[in-house]
Amino acid sequence: MDRRGLAEVGGAALGSGVLAAGGLLVVVGRLDWVLIVGLAAGVAIAAAANYRARTKHAAKVADVAPAVTEDNYERHGRTTAGDGGVPADDDSRAGDETTDGRRGGH
Repeated sequence: MDRRGLAEVGGAALGSGVLAAGGLLVVVGRLDWVLIVGLAAGVAIAAAANYRARTKHAAKVADVAPAVTEDNYERHGRTTAGDGGVPADDDSRAGDETTDGRRGGH
């Protein structure tokens, strides 16, 4: 795991531990260190699994996605009416006209 992952996991564990300690002091009036450490460990495990899943998914997407360069970036964007293309699909939905032919359905 890289430094960013360690920072995310450590921050999540530390934050949950502090919140658990504060909550226990307010509600119960004393600290239960076993509960606090267990909660922080559980949060750390969940955060590590989440980070690993996100980075693994991002790597898969990067492998599959086409390489966008300065020469071909225009092919990867959506062509709009101003670019000589057609209007976006949102502007030309069927059945969106009123009875007198105006758009908007109002």
